[in-house]
Amino acid sequence: MFKKLLTLVLFSFSFFHILYSQHVDTTDFEAMEISLSGHICTLEPTDENLNFRIAVSPEMKKKIQSAAADMFEIDYAIAVNNSCGEQNWPVQAANAFEYAVGIRATHLRSDIPIRIQAIWQELEGVTLASAGPTRLIRLNSIDPNSWYSLAQLTAMSGRALREEIETDNGTPLQHDIRVNINCSVNDWYFGTDAQTPRGRLDFVTVVLHELAHGFGFFGSMNVPEGSQTGRWGGSGSPIFPYIYDRFAFDGSWIQIIDVSVYSNPSQDLFLALTGQRDGVYFDGDNALLTLEEQIQDRARLYTPEIWNPGSSYSHLDEVTFNRTINALMVPRIAREFAIHSPGPLLCGMLSDMGWPLSEGCLSFLSADAIITLSSTLMDFGVVNEGETITKTLHIRSDPESVETLAGTLELTSEHFIIGGNNSFSLEPGESIDIIITYQPRDIDYHTASLLLFHNAKNIQPPITINLTGETLRQNQVFQLDQSYPNPIVPTNPNPRIPYSISQNANVKLDLFTINGQQIRTLHSGIQMPGRYEVEVDITDLATGLYIYRIIVEGESSTGKMMIFR
Repeated sequence: MFKKLLTLVLFSFSFFHILYSQHVDTTDFEAMEISLSGHICTLEPTDENLNFRIAVSPEMKKKIQSAAADMFEIDYAIAVNNSCGEQNWPVQAANAFEYAVGIRATHLRSDIPIRIQAIWQELEGVTLASAGPTRLIRLNSIDPNSWYSLAQLTAMSGRALREEIETDNGTPLQHDIRVNINCSVNDWYFGTDAQTPRGRLDFVTVVLHELAHGFGFFGSMNVPEGSQTGRWGGSGSPIFPYIYDRFAFDGSWIQIIDVSVYSNPSQDLFLALTGQRDGVYFDGDNALLTLEEQIQDRARLYTPEIWNPGSSYSHLDEVTFNRTINALMVPRIAREFAIHSPGPLLCGMLSDMGWPLSEGCLSFLSADAIITLSSTLMDFGVVNEGETITKTLHIRSDPESVETLAGTLELTSEHFIIGGNNSFSLEPGESIDIIITYQPRDIDYHTASLLLFHNAKNIQPPITINLTGETLRQNQVFQLDQSYPNPIVPTNPNPRIPYSISQNANVKLDLFTINGQQIRTLHSGIQMPGRYEVEVDITDLATGLYIYRIIVEGESSTGKMMIFR
């Protein structure tokens, strides 16, 4: 039986005849606005049901809502002269959209929020949705020779690049990604449980698919209408590929942007793009890693014999990957089909392209990598108000590792900050120093957890690095705290007396009876800045109230502890 499905169409830059309408040059990057024209690929909808479902794990589901809020900002819009009649986004559709965005946020990382414009409108024919970056960017400090999606370079650079791009009306660019959803589809299923009924189309799956294109899952390859000539890149000189293009190889492992083999433009390139060079494959190291020991040992792209604008080249091959965990990015979607995961292959491809990964994707890329850390506890000691202190976390890829060690750091604290990039990729034997700064905002004892997500096999991710630091008032040399436990009963352990000092100092700690008779000296000598605790042996002490006194550089303070026998 002929299998008929609905098309997922990408209004993205590689799928149409491309008109480069604007270049914005700044000191270190170039932004390109492009206008879209050409043919939209549509296929006739039917009642074909695949009965295939992959849901979010319970552990990941708990993290979706908070992850989405941290990484994305969504602006909902209704198209002008909207033929569907709605004045606002349907609540169910908005909830499902945000759920899909949350799934993405648990797999990718960006310290700068990515802003999405989500438009509810009627699209041509049976097109379900479309998406694309609002700009392509070349950033000299990262890669001056490739175009990236605006969202990706925002994540990689840690800069809100859209705010540095001026639009035609003189205001900063507002969005990184634009997503259009077809409001006239009558068969949407807005549930988030991946239990799409027969005859219905899973909204979350469609949004996940389109977001991947907005993040940069597309290339510049195209075939002008009516020709048998393939070409890549944009206008101007020199011509640069998209980062996606750099990983495209033919069946003989020849890079298809290698102009010594595939002239640009050329019929040879057309033959490759229409599958006549034994297919086209995305051959990044991490993509290939996810396919080890699989039947599909290379990431074959969708290259039908007839070039299909909107589908060819910038999707995974449907025959190879349909009904698999990597089915999200095939070019068409059936009914009764839900896949609420990017799948390991998409994670590997985005990683090869340079996207910083979060926990979800890193778990897919577990490999023969081995991680070692300098410490899982970073004590910043004691500082005075207005001071800061930095420490270094040393991360190393063990020389015995077989694969690249990749990871990302997550820290939510107003008192501790990560210096520089929070993601890394290390070959065996390489290492990196991550600078952490204790920058207290108030006078207190502060703690935080630095989470390290990684793909190593020797330690379960994430690794938690505990951060501690204490701040005293300006010019305050020490702080004496209450002993604990207090009061002390027979079942308690020996009490401990905590105190902090903010500079090298001579410290003397004594214990007295309530009448002022000295019992013993608990500590006497020079100590470095830091927090200390002294244990008090109470074996020979009777029931009663006792006084402890600390003297630091001539200044003193006292506390009390009660013992019950």
